[in-house]
Amino acid sequence: MAVISTQIKSALTLRYKNGIDASGKDIIKTKKFSNIKLTAADQGLLDVAAALTPLMKYPIVQVVRSNDSVLING
Repeated sequence: MAVISTQIKSALTLRYKNGIDASGKDIIKTKKFSNIKLTAADQGLLDVAAALTPLMKYPIVQVVRSNDSVLING
């Protein structure tokens, strides 16, 4: 039987460097934007992250899109 995947929500997460710990490793923090439109293009989200970069106090090191889907037998 084929599986049907229905996307139900999407989020954009910005991972940014927030300093260095005592052992010299980067401290990475995240800022998550939930309820992103399911139809938003990946390039559009990357463009938004680029537009937010100058507004951030710390440098963005990674842009992540998370999609949640429901799976059912079809």
